[in-house]
Amino acid sequence: MIPGRRAIGCAGLLVVLSGIAVVAGPLRQDVLTAIANLLVVADPVTTADLAVVTPESGAAGDLEASDLYRNSKVKSILVLVPTPLPVDRELKRRGVHYPNLAVDTLVQLGVPPSAIATLDAGEGGTTENTTALSKWVIAGRRTSVVVIVSPTHARRYRRALNRVWPATAPSPSVTPTRYAQFRPQDWWRSRATLREGLMELEKLALDYVQHPLR
Repeated sequence: MIPGRRAIGCAGLLVVLSGIAVVAGPLRQDVLTAIANLLVVADPVTTADLAVVTPESGAAGDLEASDLYRNSKVKSILVLVPTPLPVDRELKRRGVHYPNLAVDTLVQLGVPPSAIATLDAGEGGTTENTTALSKWVIAGRRTSVVVIVSPTHARRYRRALNRVWPATAPSPSVTPTRYAQFRPQDWWRSRATLREGLMELEKLALDYVQHPLR
């Protein structure tokens, strides 16, 4: 079977399993929780030089990063920012300026501006921002890093990050924000989190097909 069809087959199987679990009777909660835990991983976080806020973690990621900073777990925060679109550049040319919502949120949460930096993360997708972050680390910017992601994105993000991470740098930690709406124990009860979970299961299946060893 060619990789594209294998990916579709794996993703379809996961979706079918999720659908079966919804009507599987008394064991459905255990089955669905186990399915969600395919997505969610959390590396231990002690202390690090830097907390990285990914675009997809949103305001929940900002909250997690501010907690780490206020609890002296990290020394500073790096916000990954997608490259402006052509329409954004045109608006800027005409004098329209948007504030950086993540930076503004962090400042209002008590993080001093001097402790916040931003990094162009390409189009903002997983491949682009993991590559941008690894290049930033290779340039000697920081030594230890904890990356904050949404729960459903955690395992796939960690796999992608490990594929591009420099061998000379300490291994990064990937941690899901505790403030996200998605929770493994009840993710199927909300249409929004059910859709999020199923979409990420498909993406994770494709990632395993494309990169079976990592």
